Amino acid sequence: MSNIKDDPAILAHQNFLKKDYEAALQNLNELESYVSHKSILLKRVQHNKAVVEFVKEKLLTCKNIKDNKLHHQIILLLMEATLCRRTYEKTLEVAKHHGEPLKTNNNLKDLFERLEARAQIYLGEKTNLKPDSIENAFIVAQQKYVNGEVNDSAETLGLYKTLDFNYDIKTQGEEIWAAINNNLGVIYLSIKKPYLASKYFQHAVKEHFRAMVNEDSEMLIACKDRPLYVYNLGLSLLAANNTEGSFECLVEAARHYPNNPRIWLRLAECCVKKCCSDEIQPFTVKKIGSGPHTRILLSKENKAKYSSSGESFAIPSLSLEFAALCLRNAITLLPDKESQLEASTTLIQAPPGPPINWKQRCDLKNSILVLQSYIFLHLQDPLSALMSANELLNQTDATNCQKAWAHIYAAEALINLDKITEAVEHLHPPMIHELVSILPYQMRDMIAVSVWAKAAVCHILRGDLITARKILLQINSPKVLPLQMYLEICTGNIENCHTILRKIRISNFS
Repeated sequence: MSNIKDDPAILAHQNFLKKDYEAALQNLNELESYVSHKSILLKRVQHNKAVVEFVKEKLLTCKNIKDNKLHHQIILLLMEATLCRRTYEKTLEVAKHHGEPLKTNNNLKDLFERLEARAQIYLGEKTNLKPDSIENAFIVAQQKYVNGEVNDSAETLGLYKTLDFNYDIKTQGEEIWAAINNNLGVIYLSIKKPYLASKYFQHAVKEHFRAMVNEDSEMLIACKDRPLYVYNLGLSLLAANNTEGSFECLVEAARHYPNNPRIWLRLAECCVKKCCSDEIQPFTVKKIGSGPHTRILLSKENKAKYSSSGESFAIPSLSLEFAALCLRNAITLLPDKESQLEASTTLIQAPPGPPINWKQRCDLKNSILVLQSYIFLHLQDPLSALMSANELLNQTDATNCQKAWAHIYAAEALINLDKITEAVEHLHPPMIHELVSILPYQMRDMIAVSVWAKAAVCHILRGDLITARKILLQINSPKVLPLQMYLEICTGNIENCHTILRKIRISNFS
């Protein structure tokens, strides 16, 4: 058992009493990583960090500091602390009121300009840095990336091959090669090249691991960078349809960033991609008997979707039950308040990404509700699926695409609940057409197939087979062939059954 004297909370208090504020902040940062999953303790630690920063800021106006070098170091430390706290306006305020002496100090001028430029980038302001050093190249590349100049950003990062620099663990406390690979991975992921991005993120993780086993690894400032690299790797693997690898990375990221609702949503997406991929499996056609006693069986090969081992669904696993828990966590993390704030007002700190404002919170919740309704339908819980779909339809800021899928899932839930009349109201074609008219044609076709197929099911359950047949004949998709087969058998059109069987075989081969 570790000695109580080594506890970060006690060390932080002792260093604060000794007026060693830099050491106190370091202890509080360590403590923050331990309690990041407990919101109450996390707020107390963050409050204490703010107190330390306030005391350091008071030092800036203290007239008893005669040592100019110490005064300059306090200014730089406070700017770095405000950047870490994402209070970028405060960073520029400190630079404006106390940074004039640093601009004339040749030893500290470059570092001061970099700290000021980082805050300006996050606030959308223009910087005047030139990529004449590896440190400046990182910041200039970030500015170009934020401005949408992705190719220029990659070229700027590539300058590290020509720049002379003395940037290693001993001098800077960070691993530069891991950072370069991570930033290049972010760039390639943004231009929808997830396979290439995942390679760079894997290199970033390897470089960081290599640095950690180095004899100078105790000097690493960014020990928390590994979860960031792993999180980015998980996103790229998810985009590359590697659900198992993505799931492992995101589970590790969730342990470090449990208060980020986006991570829980991505975990649920991994589970859905893995568990619902059987929808694209080919149909099996079997022929039994001969002559007038011939019977044709059309079926899918069923997968075992649900765990029967008796394990808790809270244990991370690629299952729909765990996906439902992830979405519940994500919704719990989103504040449920009336929109009295501006759309850009920060509501949620979501490390390692930027904070979530009110507009992003609404978009995120709407996405969660759509996926939640889909998952509940697969878990044979139509009532919960209907509740999620109706809640989304009541959101005034939901997109047309989200509303269209909510109508489709609500209709399917009502069909399962034997409420056919109410289901038909959600499948009114002109209404759906109006919602999806601005979407890409592939998305429009997908939604149209779903709407018309479910409308045909409603007519079948009502006993109106002729109308259902007319609807299905207008759909040119192999997904509705089994439903067409069922209708032809019910109406006694044997020849049409053989034609549909041939189409099913062709679609299976293709």
